[in-house]
Amino acid sequence: ALNAVVTISNINGGNDDNVNDNTLTQEVNPVVPAVGKIVVGEEATGTWCQWCPRGAVFMDKFQADYAGYWAGIAVHNGDPMTVTAYDDGIGTLIGGYPSALVDRLGDVDPSQMGTDFFSRLQTAPKGIITNGATWDAGTRTLNVSVSAQFQTGADNNYKLAVVLTEDGVTGTTTAYNQANYYSNNAAGPMGGFESLPNPVPAANMVYDHVARAIAPSFAGTNAAFPTTVLAGMTHTLNATFVLPATWDENEIHIIGMLIDPNGIVDNAGKATIAEA
Repeated sequence: ALNAVVTISNINGGNDDNVNDNTLTQEVNPVVPAVGKIVVGEEATGTWCQWCPRGAVFMDKFQADYAGYWAGIAVHNGDPMTVTAYDDGIGTLIGGYPSALVDRLGDVDPSQMGTDFFSRLQTAPKGIITNGATWDAGTRTLNVSVSAQFQTGADNNYKLAVVLTEDGVTGTTTAYNQANYYSNNAAGPMGGFESLPNPVPAANMVYDHVARAIAPSFAGTNAAFPTTVLAGMTHTLNATFVLPATWDENEIHIIGMLIDPNGIVDNAGKATIAEA
């Protein structure tokens, strides 16, 4: 706990009648992130899903509020942004749409991610993640490395995976219309969706945090790890992607994940291609 002290002086250019009430001390308990920790939020969504605007609103809120400590991924189902391997993987862990997984702890509503987020943010990770990349604009080939530097000893039941997301995704067909049960303020305010029609036309929709690829699988691979992993060791997953011309490489994020033996995301790293 820390003591925050506030003092008022020079009231209207002078002194007040009672100098004994000019200072207030309040004890505050700040949230201190664990060193190197980034929390992953995976949101199950779809353009057909009538309540999924709620997921988009809260994913944007977490990105705005906790940038630098948060890696948001929108995993689409049943629409043109679907990545089958990712959709299938997350489908086994959720009960419906929209849903969210914070570090894959368990299915929560996107509006209720805070409890798990703050818990995980303060949990010291086994490994700290660094993302590397090379980009060939001519062939649109992206080579990615995800390196985990272990802070404590572990074993080869840990796994690595890498996700590509894209911001600013738009489409022109009706498949990019977003179903919207918040229309006409039918369920109260929801980040502006209450003022939009149902469905929201594709021309008015921009999709962020969109999962574009996951490698080598939803569960990840332990191929980089020896049987015994010692503190201080770094182990790396390499992956290669060829980005379709319709993807904007400047809007791509690389999210590397270290996954523990129970399938919980131990830690993550997030970077643009340029940063990586």
